[in-house]
Amino acid sequence: MSRRAAALLAALLACAAPARAAEQVWVSNERDGTVSVIDAETDRVVATVATGGRPRGIQAARDGSRVYVAVSRPKTSTDPAFPEGVAVIEAAARRVSGLAAVGTDPEQFAIGESPPALYTSNEDAGTASVTELPTGRVVATLVVGIEPEGVAISPDGRWVYVTAETSNTISVIDTREPAVVANFLVEARPRHATFTPDGRFAFVTAEVGRAVSVVDVAKHAVIGTFRFERPEQRPVGAVVSPDGARLYVATGRAHSVAVFDVAEPAKPKLVAEVPVGTRPWGVGLTGDGRKLYVANGVSNDVSVLDTRAQRVIATIPAGDGPWGVAIAPASPSRKAEAR
Repeated sequence: MSRRAAALLAALLACAAPARAAEQVWVSNERDGTVSVIDAETDRVVATVATGGRPRGIQAARDGSRVYVAVSRPKTSTDPAFPEGVAVIEAAARRVSGLAAVGTDPEQFAIGESPPALYTSNEDAGTASVTELPTGRVVATLVVGIEPEGVAISPDGRWVYVTAETSNTISVIDTREPAVVANFLVEARPRHATFTPDGRFAFVTAEVGRAVSVVDVAKHAVIGTFRFERPEQRPVGAVVSPDGARLYVATGRAHSVAVFDVAEPAKPKLVAEVPVGTRPWGVGLTGDGRKLYVANGVSNDVSVLDTRAQRVIATIPAGDGPWGVAIAPASPSRKAEAR
């Protein structure tokens, strides 16, 4: 077959094959009560969904059909009856279909698969709520640390870690019961926890302590600590790459993302610090680990980092106060649109 014929055949096959639907990047904007939806292929905002309130923590269902957003009372509101909960967004329709009860002042949460449930931190109450899905019924309210914030669930769904920014603790929830089965200390003002893909280790960022703690999940104990050197480096959001080799940490006031080699999880090695927008907070990785999306809360945009080149390749305008990032596969109807 000639080169020309081979090229023509390849072009015909490409046309005949269904187009791959891009992942969707969902960014909560805490100051204007919206969620920005970004197409991960074009890096453009394709929709804005109004949630009202103060949306912060955001997670996507594994199949991409729904996106969940923690909505609390805005800082400017004094209405004690303001509706708070986790908003349920139908991804295909890009609209809010309901509000799940999760206790007061929800900030972050994790989605459990078996049984289906939301595990949510209630900052003002010092509790974590367990909400049954799809009924939206609160089935347990657990006492955790003071001012709980970050929530993460282990890959096997067994453990939920809840960070508490005032008591500087991690509360460990056993999802089988559910009950708090352990508490342990970390550095000052822990903001976020994230697990390695194999579930053996977790990393906890501490904003005031300017540190990342490494946790042995089997023991629920800290086995290593990385400390940042500069006072403006205030670690907040974090995520581990799909292959478990890299840890990405938003540094807040340092306006950058710190990249760690975590091939030896107990000894994180800082290998790069990539400048992004102003006051980065939440971060999210595409499924292949090649693009990192960073919510910049003061510059009101999202930085897109090429993880191989370790540089920003796009800056996307978002709403007012980008806070959290969730990345989901395209929902079924969006996949159909791409064909």
